[in-house]
Amino acid sequence: MSKVRVTARILYVIYGALTLLQIVLLIIGGMPVFDSMLNSFATAGTGGFSVTDAGIAGYNSAYTDGVITVFMILFGINFNLIYFFIIGKIIPVLKSEELRGYLTIITAATILITVNIASQYPSYLKAFRYAVFQVASIITTTGFVTADYDLWPMFSQVILLSLMFIGACAGSTGGGIKVSRIMMLSKHALQELKRILHSRTVTTLNFEGEAVAPKTINNIHSYLVLYLLVFASSLLIISLENVDFQTTFSAVATCINNVGPGFNGVGPTHNFGFLSNLSKWTLSFAMLAGRLEIFPILILFSKSFWRS
Repeated sequence: MSKVRVTARILYVIYGALTLLQIVLLIIGGMPVFDSMLNSFATAGTGGFSVTDAGIAGYNSAYTDGVITVFMILFGINFNLIYFFIIGKIIPVLKSEELRGYLTIITAATILITVNIASQYPSYLKAFRYAVFQVASIITTTGFVTADYDLWPMFSQVILLSLMFIGACAGSTGGGIKVSRIMMLSKHALQELKRILHSRTVTTLNFEGEAVAPKTINNIHSYLVLYLLVFASSLLIISLENVDFQTTFSAVATCINNVGPGFNGVGPTHNFGFLSNLSKWTLSFAMLAGRLEIFPILILFSKSFWRS
């Protein structure tokens, strides 16, 4: 929209309407009104905190799991696309590369994990219920849990860990690196590979039907380098705790990507309480850096920023 105020109003309406719809659907499913409100707020903001000690698992309801799964995925979609859908512009939604990539990743991860964990559950349907919930929760960086995935095979755990880094779509409430960045970097890598094989080939990087400017790719590369520097620095500091690598690595991964639970010592049935104050300060910084997408938080350490 031409005016920021109009754009903000549209975003607020979409956010509020989806939240209200989720509240109503959860109440219909038998969840108390207070719980429905807070769990919907946590879903909309991809915050992940629930009002029971057992989280969403405490309700032990396939209906509740299904509703929250759908809305976690919805809030992980670019709000521009949701707006287009509401006003009837379906073609841009269907043509969105990021949306197709986002849904493809969710589908592929869910299928792989369902097959991998099927032996631990009475049926494939139940395995699917827990797999899709955890996949949606982690890729959207919401952080709800309904199963102790620390007990799942390593294959499934690696998939979930990978989803932490991918994150949701740009323009959503989710964290992570973002699907659009991952897709553009992948396209650029393939483009460079073609250039090496065919040195005289002239190619243009296209995304969402438009040519991507070299400046945009440079910005993404810069973001990724700074992201890795913050990640590596945080990992080095947390390693002073002298706990196992899975706990150390996933603690940093889940914080910088704003997910919530990690693996092993900081897994879905544990917490970060045992860490030292230094580690808690470090992970707090990583959470802020990840949520603000690195650049704004690092600018605070620039002398020129404070002079101006």
